[in-house]
Amino acid sequence: MLALFAIIVVPGVLFSALLLARFAESERGRYRQEALEVAHTAAAAVDQHLRGWQATLQTLGTSEALQDGNLEAFYRQATAVKAFIGVDVGLRELSGQQLVNTRRPWGTPLPLTPLPGDDEVIAGRRPVVSNVFQGALAQQPLVAVIVPILVSGVPRYLLHVSAETNLVADVVRPIATRDWLVAIGDRAGVYVTRSEEHARFSGQPGVPAFLAQATGSDGVFVGRSATGAEVLVGYARSELSGWLVAANIRQTVIERPLWRAIVLLLAGGVASLLLSSLAALFLWRMVATPLRSLTMASVNMGRSLEPLTIPTRLREFITLRDALSDASQQLAARNAVLEEKVRERTAELMEAHGKVKAEAEERHRVEAMLAQAQKMEAVGNLTGGVAHDFNNLLQVIGGNLELVGREAELSDKARARLQNAMTGVSRGAQLASQLLAFGRRQALMPRVINVGRLLRGMDDLLRRSLGEAIEIETIIAGGLWNTLADPTNVENALLNLAINARDAMEGTGKLTIEAGNAYLDEAYARANTEVAAGQYVAISVTDTGSGMAPEILSKVFEPFFSTKPQGKGTGLGLSMVYGFVKQSGGHVKIYSEPEHGTTVRLYLPRSQMAEDVIMERSSGPVTGGHETILVVEDDAAVRDTVVSLLMELGYQVLTAEDAARALAVIESGIAIDMLFTDVVMPGTLKSPELARKAKQRLPNLSVLFTSGYTENSIVHGGQLDKGVSLLSKPYTRDALARKVREVLQNGSPAATSDAVDDSTERRLTVLLVEDDALIRMDSADLIGAMGHVVVEAGSAREAMQIAATQEIDRLVTDVGLPDFSGIELARRLRETQPNLPVVFATGRGQLPGVTLDNRTKVVVKPYQSADLERALA
Repeated sequence: MLALFAIIVVPGVLFSALLLARFAESERGRYRQEALEVAHTAAAAVDQHLRGWQATLQTLGTSEALQDGNLEAFYRQATAVKAFIGVDVGLRELSGQQLVNTRRPWGTPLPLTPLPGDDEVIAGRRPVVSNVFQGALAQQPLVAVIVPILVSGVPRYLLHVSAETNLVADVVRPIATRDWLVAIGDRAGVYVTRSEEHARFSGQPGVPAFLAQATGSDGVFVGRSATGAEVLVGYARSELSGWLVAANIRQTVIERPLWRAIVLLLAGGVASLLLSSLAALFLWRMVATPLRSLTMASVNMGRSLEPLTIPTRLREFITLRDALSDASQQLAARNAVLEEKVRERTAELMEAHGKVKAEAEERHRVEAMLAQAQKMEAVGNLTGGVAHDFNNLLQVIGGNLELVGREAELSDKARARLQNAMTGVSRGAQLASQLLAFGRRQALMPRVINVGRLLRGMDDLLRRSLGEAIEIETIIAGGLWNTLADPTNVENALLNLAINARDAMEGTGKLTIEAGNAYLDEAYARANTEVAAGQYVAISVTDTGSGMAPEILSKVFEPFFSTKPQGKGTGLGLSMVYGFVKQSGGHVKIYSEPEHGTTVRLYLPRSQMAEDVIMERSSGPVTGGHETILVVEDDAAVRDTVVSLLMELGYQVLTAEDAARALAVIESGIAIDMLFTDVVMPGTLKSPELARKAKQRLPNLSVLFTSGYTENSIVHGGQLDKGVSLLSKPYTRDALARKVREVLQNGSPAATSDAVDDSTERRLTVLLVEDDALIRMDSADLIGAMGHVVVEAGSAREAMQIAATQEIDRLVTDVGLPDFSGIELARRLRETQPNLPVVFATGRGQLPGVTLDNRTKVVVKPYQSADLERALA
């Protein structure tokens, strides 16, 4: 019934509300236009009246009696004019001393009465309309029109008319009709008149808040009147006097039609509700009884051979009843036959159950591992898809915030808010970095390191991070092997594990960190299909915390999964550790029991090379320079931000929105010191190829790449190509300044060029065909770590489709594929590419019918990275 009500009533109410909103907007627009028109009409009427007085004075000023100084004759003329225009006329000396005033008989002593505007009349030698003033003789608010009388080109007298303000009120009252109110204020903001309550307001100061909104020659606004009512105001300026003429109408008058429409809408809604409710009740009573009968019949289907009886007059229900009755009779007959067959089959199944149970358990374990691996891989692919655009957005926000923050006139409060915003950008960058780490998409900079030395260097950091209540014990085995890993990410992984342990121990307990040598044998590798047998450096982090149940333990590496309270942590700590270790070619294992603590063990591959010397990065003051930098960035917002940052640092900046335009700038002959280019670029010319061609034309050119996600362009196997400089997005102004100076001052142009050339020359496109997703994923990681581009296929037909659409350099295929064999796949591909090198991956040492030569090789499962590398060479 509620659904029916929603279908019938809600659209009508929404449509009525939309019409009501459009009507209200139309009414407001009409009243705004009308307010402006009334104000202009009133201003024009006042100007016409004032011009009449001004013209009369200018005519009277040409009187011969006045020119001859015969003031008594002039008084008679002024009295005649007063009878004509209805206002008093006065003549004064320039000092303000009255000589003639039609308010007093001739010969009566007159006072000294300077009027507002006298100085302006004398200085400008032109007529002026005064502000409101208190008349010395009339003892009430007056306004005056003052005209200078020139004798021999020099002002001699001031001729004026002084009018009571109610004369101005008489002019505007006919205009203020139909709920409109017109008020006039002089240039000082004092009321001249008001169409309502003139005597109360004339000569009184106007409302400051009201006057503050009436700026400009005309306009419309909503404010409060002198009586406190909310009004819509249209105002205009008198051209002759500069007075403010305002026409206003109360908001309640404007909203009166709207309220009437709302009442009608509510009444219509109530009526619609009642009608729809009655209709729904009628329909429900028609279908409820037969529907209940059909429901009961469906429950008992197949239990009786008797036909169904359902009382109803609806044709649809009769058809359904007959169909259910036939189906029930057929089902009852078949049930007897089926039960006998089930008994026979059950005996067979019980016999085979013992054999199937063990196979099912093993399959369940493998499928669970496969599902987990596929889920992890899917989330990893997703992170790469969003990281580039997300980091670009963070770069635009962070860069502009830093530029705004360098404005000297910002208040402390504004700077605090900017700092809060920058903190948000940093947290967003950290989140993107953690997602990339989990997805094995971050650009690692591995070094040959000794984990024992790294752990000793972290001792102070761990103690400060965990607090004094946590006892920390570090155990480092003698003769510890070296490992090839990114030292910064190793430190971050250990710090994440330590903080998780602290939270599990609730701030009190013992944390043990052990580092030793380990060998994972073939049996362990078979039980954990994602790891290869071999020598590893093992790092164990053990706490005495609360531990975890098995159902929690199975989810700990999933992104955003957390056992912490809401708002505590992102749920990406262990996911980041997992992704980093897997990207480094290692293995992670976690052991935990409730109330017995947790141990996380990281296995990093052993390196036979000598330990690298890790140089500390500069932390000195940020400096700029005067070199010329070519910025290549397809995102306009990011490009504008980085250009502003570089120019603020003193550099000369050139820009290009893609690699092709950048190459045109380089070939133009302009002197360029550095190429600063985004890695991910539109168009056929990619950034590494742009860098190579730029180095050919400008051998001394420094190259700095930047990106939020490298997409294997300059990163292979998760590792940054040798000799390539990368600044990851989003970066701060200081990070940009230091990296640019580092590359300009210490970068090796030749090395960069060679690295780009080597990367371009050694990269192969390898078509990997394997139906087992786990093996395919691990093999793709191994081949990618060699610097090659991997295209994956799960079947032979899928591989044929890929080969038909793009060029491939090598084929690595399993022999046993679901549709047809890898041997047949190789034969078909060589029909179009006779010289295609093929590597067969198989569990058998020999392949009947396959001749091994320089372009046909075999690797035996389980194979290692070195086996694949030799076969692909």
